[in-house]
Amino acid sequence: MTAYISVKKANCKNCYKCLKYCAVKSISYINDRVEVLADQCVLCGKCINVCPQKAKTVVNDPARILDWLADPEVKVAASLAPAWAGVFGEVDASRMADALRRLGFDTVEETAAGAAEVTARYRELLDEGNMPSLLTTCCPTVNLLIERYYPDLIPLMAPVVSPALAHGRMLKKRLGEKTRVVFIGPCLSKIKEINDHPESADGVLTFRQLDALFEERSLLKEEAQLGESSQPAGGTAESGGKGIDGESSFSRIYPVPEGIVRDIRRQSTVAGAMGRADACMSDRYNGYDFISVCGLENVMAFLQEMRDGHCGRVFAELNSCDGGCVGGPLIPDARRAPFRSRLRVERYAAQAPAFVSEKPELSLSFQAEPVREDMPDEKTIRRILSEIGKPTPDRELNCGSCGYPTCRDKAIAVYRGKAELYMCLPYINDISQSLSSVTLTATPNYIIAVDRDLRIIEFNLAAQKRFGVSRQQAVGSELYEYLDPSDFEHVFLTGKDIHEKKVKIESLGVIVEQSLIYVLEQNIVIGFLKDITNDEKERTEKHRARLEAAEMAQKVIEKQMIAAQEIASLLGETTAETKVTLNNLKKQIMSEEEDLDPRH
Repeated sequence: MTAYISVKKANCKNCYKCLKYCAVKSISYINDRVEVLADQCVLCGKCINVCPQKAKTVVNDPARILDWLADPEVKVAASLAPAWAGVFGEVDASRMADALRRLGFDTVEETAAGAAEVTARYRELLDEGNMPSLLTTCCPTVNLLIERYYPDLIPLMAPVVSPALAHGRMLKKRLGEKTRVVFIGPCLSKIKEINDHPESADGVLTFRQLDALFEERSLLKEEAQLGESSQPAGGTAESGGKGIDGESSFSRIYPVPEGIVRDIRRQSTVAGAMGRADACMSDRYNGYDFISVCGLENVMAFLQEMRDGHCGRVFAELNSCDGGCVGGPLIPDARRAPFRSRLRVERYAAQAPAFVSEKPELSLSFQAEPVREDMPDEKTIRRILSEIGKPTPDRELNCGSCGYPTCRDKAIAVYRGKAELYMCLPYINDISQSLSSVTLTATPNYIIAVDRDLRIIEFNLAAQKRFGVSRQQAVGSELYEYLDPSDFEHVFLTGKDIHEKKVKIESLGVIVEQSLIYVLEQNIVIGFLKDITNDEKERTEKHRARLEAAEMAQKVIEKQMIAAQEIASLLGETTAETKVTLNNLKKQIMSEEEDLDPRH
């Protein structure tokens, strides 16, 4: 399934904010990877705007559209959503049209022309009175929501295309099927809608993308701009805002709350003026009550009441965005001012009468695409919750910090493979505090943390015992009262840690191995002091023993040398005597041999 929202993993900090704001919980956090589940997402776009790290982006490359605009052989028509008057309201219609033409559009018309046709079809359905209730189908996010999460209500959806698709069909019928129709608006789900209906339109430029193109090419800056006190967007009331191609229409009112209902009433009033007896609509018409619902959570609550049979026979105008399309997700941040935009659209729409000019094919059917997920049994839910310290219901905090409204909802998401077990922040905090407490109380090392002014902010149990003071006495006092602060100050000045430096604490007569760590986020230094006094004594003793052994060895060697010399002297004397004796003996033997020789 095509993904329309991508996630930059490097940017995501797992804060769960997008999940908290996701009405249908179509975001998964598994194995340190965040993913928007395309088969469950309704493309409301809220996760894009609430992300503080800008980790989520829209998948809608405008390169293809820019190629069309640059090619003189390709005819391109712009279908401009009426919300433009609120977002770009500092310029009038003629200047907006001129800027779009300089981008390369051959034709520039307002989507309101399609909206007028949709309104007329809604009036026909109301007149026919065959449907038990009518749910508007102008918002593709709401359409997705119903198809995926309220499929039993599909029979209540008006079988009518959105204004964007209606206008696209009108443009292609009038200008030729080869004409490329590009919808320009503030909506994310319109990208999917138009991709799903290429016979009606060919592409989407979001208001953010359009604003970036205007900025890049200085298309609006070159024009003298109107201030807030000047005539409203679209030109003067007399001109009717003729700068944009096509006829003007009160259907420009669609982007604001009750816009569709008001347009139906306006068309009915005009029809009444033309002699239609059934034209004037009150708050109730042909047995239908009118209601307008904005905001996805509100729409879901309304649909649930419809499902439960609480609302009766209604014509319901449904819009997923808070405050209507003027609060759409893809409006440039610098231009986002929904109340100002609403006022601008109100003024802009008031300039034009209602009318119906063309009769395009408007029918559209909707198909159920229910999101099907396994539901764990109670035993499985309880087992999952027990693993994060919630063995019984009274231990469930339901704080929502994980992004799910209740602990049970999170456990179900874990079972479905959409969430990690340890996404529970209170549980992680308890574990962290427990480990921190154990570390501070159980370690034999002295842990001393100080702030930038070298005031003590942490003094663990081992340090309390060694220095003979309580934590309450130590915290807030100056570090120099207990030990030399120079190394701590050096770490603050340089930002460089010190590791395993041997230091003697004179006041205690102890020697420590000192490691000082600078924590940038809190601007503190934490000192870990390992008492090595006994180790040093033992090392000194061993060193002294080795010296004594070396001295003893030296004395033995010296004695051995003396003995060897004495032995050598004695051996020399005896050797000389032996030699003399042997020589004398030899002479005697030689003399005796001569006496015995018969020749003598």
